[in-house]
Amino acid sequence: MIASERSLYILRAIHERGVINLKEVAVELGTSEATIRRDLEKLERAGKLTRVQGGATSNGGGEESGDMSELAMRSKMQINHAEKLAVAAEAAKNVQDGDTVFLDCGTSIAPLGAILMRRKVRIVTYSTLLLSQVKMPKAELVMLGGAYDPHHSIFTGTMAEQMLRSFRFEHAFIGCYGVSLTEGKCYDLDMASTNIKLIGMENAVHRYLLLDDSKLEKRGFYGFADLAAFDQVYCTRPQQPMDLPGNFALVQK
Repeated sequence: MIASERSLYILRAIHERGVINLKEVAVELGTSEATIRRDLEKLERAGKLTRVQGGATSNGGGEESGDMSELAMRSKMQINHAEKLAVAAEAAKNVQDGDTVFLDCGTSIAPLGAILMRRKVRIVTYSTLLLSQVKMPKAELVMLGGAYDPHHSIFTGTMAEQMLRSFRFEHAFIGCYGVSLTEGKCYDLDMASTNIKLIGMENAVHRYLLLDDSKLEKRGFYGFADLAAFDQVYCTRPQQPMDLPGNFALVQK
């Protein structure tokens, strides 16, 4: 990832979290702590953030334009891209032609959307990331309306929730910010999108959670569901042995 993409990711992370940890960002971006430290120093000199011990926080100077949000999302799509593709390919095996599926937002779900858009299925989603996945899809795509959030490329709000309640699904595929194995819970950062997730799960016969192993033992702002609520949790195999619940399906990277 080039420096400008790292900077966009860092500013977006600060916008979402308030404070970022240098070590965590280095892991998320797959680069060295020294590289992230230099990025933070450069952004601080530009007045975009304030460095603190072990990380950085916002100083109000890093407001994102729509273009920055789009670039930040594109750079996030490349993080653990191979792992996300492997998870998506395995999860897609649950879907038969003719099925109706709900696809959550996020860069863990977008690769699954690219696979399913080439199939004769019906897809309901609130994520605009799917719109650029396939130029001539075989799938029927239903996009929920509502208030558009350009930072996350999604539609949310009462209108989107009411529309979603009208659908029934064979399968719901959900993403998350992270999971706590000790608590048996999955987390996200935004409550508006978690309301959509929960409705999609409620209206589905089968529910699946998609993530890569970098999200294990990673807690977000809002715990929206128990891991036990999912028929299967698709996750890449962690480097270190871990005590995982029985509904985890490990995918080789």
